[in-house]
Amino acid sequence: MDIRSLKEQKAPSSAKQMACVVAYYLQELAPKKERKDTVNAKDLEKYFKHAKFKLPKTISQLLPDSRAAGYFDSAAGKGEYKLNAVGYNLVAHN
Repeated sequence: MDIRSLKEQKAPSSAKQMACVVAYYLQELAPKKERKDTVNAKDLEKYFKHAKFKLPKTISQLLPDSRAAGYFDSAAGKGEYKLNAVGYNLVAHN
């Protein structure tokens, strides 16, 4: 499954939800060479574009805001975030 198909299936209604979709895709569904456990603003920009999802005005603030909303945890490395159980369940089970 590609990111555009996943976005259409999950129908995220906000950029925060789409960030969760991107992180889930990169953890679980991306081709093996693209898989990763953390995401950053560059990943979001790349996959929002691939999925044809509208970019937020300040994409660099999206992950900190999504962490504050309870979907991500900070990870090792500046600007890196890991999808937590709340964010995972949002995508996998909703």
